[in-house]
Amino acid sequence: MKAETMLDTPPPVPSPCVRNCCLDDSDICLGCFRSLDEIRNWSNADNASREQILHRAAARRQSRPSPLFLTNKDPSLQ
Repeated sequence: MKAETMLDTPPPVPSPCVRNCCLDDSDICLGCFRSLDEIRNWSNADNASREQILHRAAARRQSRPSPLFLTNKDPSLQ
């Protein structure tokens, strides 16, 4: 019976980590856009919580300007 229960359990939501950890002044990772607290809590979070974290991270990513335009000095590329 335990094996059946394990088969019914959905796989864990994978981490969005891209191994480019660098926190900004607000403690948001510039690689995956999770907050420091979200990164810390990821391993203990259930799938519903992980989906919420991913949703917030995606919103953060969309609200940030592209790094290309922040660092590129060539006006023809903007």
